[in-house]
Amino acid sequence: VDIKRAEAIGQFDLFGGLEAQGDSALVAQAEISLGEWEKSVLLAHEREMLGLYVSDHPLHGAERALAQLTDRSIAALLNDERADSTVATIGGLITSVQRKTTKQGSSWAIITLEDLEGSVEIMVFPQTYLPVSTSLVEDVVVVVRGRVDRSDDDGVRVVALDVTLPDLSEAASGPMRLTMPATRCIPPLVDKLKEVLGGHPGTTEVHLHLTGGVSTTVLRLDDKLRVTPSSSLYGDLKALLGPTCLN
Repeated sequence: VDIKRAEAIGQFDLFGGLEAQGDSALVAQAEISLGEWEKSVLLAHEREMLGLYVSDHPLHGAERALAQLTDRSIAALLNDERADSTVATIGGLITSVQRKTTKQGSSWAIITLEDLEGSVEIMVFPQTYLPVSTSLVEDVVVVVRGRVDRSDDDGVRVVALDVTLPDLSEAASGPMRLTMPATRCIPPLVDKLKEVLGGHPGTTEVHLHLTGGVSTTVLRLDDKLRVTPSSSLYGDLKALLGPTCLN
C-alpha cells in the first residue's frame, strides 16, 4: 500500500528522495524622494558614459530563459578549439552594430554579441540580414544560430545562419522541467543524469516528467540534485536525453 501510495504521488526511489508535485518630532522634516532611474535607462547611461555596465547587466534575470534557447555560452564557444566550422546556437545582447554594403549593393552587418561570460563578433550576411535588419540595434537581445569561424588573424567569429528575437518578457522561473520516456528511465541513464546535474549545483529544483502512453508521471528530484541553469547544463542534458527534453 505504501509503495502504491508513493507511486501515486510521484515518489520514486531510483533517484533517492524524489517527491511529487515613537516620540513627537520637534521639527517637521520633509522627505524628498529623488526616485531611481529605470534599470534600462540607468544601464544605457552607464554604457554611454563608461563603455560598460557597472550597477547591473541587462541579461540578469533572463539567464535561464536565454540558456534554454542556446546550446552553449559565448565563453564556451570561444574556448572550444574543436568548434571551428561547427554550427552553434548562442544568445546575448547586441552591443555594437557596423552596417556595411557589398560591391553588389546588398546590405549586411557585423554585430558584437555579449552575454554574461563573454562577447563575439557575428557576421550577418545579406540573406540572413534582410529579414532582421531593422531589429539589429544596440541593447537588443538576440539568439544566433551560426557557423563558427576560427582563424589565427581574426580570432573567433560566427557567420549567422539565423537570427531571432526571443521573448524574454517572462523569464523562466520555478523548477526546471525535463521530459523523457518512462521506458528510458533505467539505472545506467539515471546515473548519467545524476552526474550531469551534479556537475551544475545550484538552487533550482528539477522536475522529471516520465511519459508513457496517455499518462505522465512527474517526479521532483532530490534537493541534492538542484542545479544552476546555464547554456552548458542545457547542452549536456540535450546531449544525454535528446534535443526535446527541455520542451
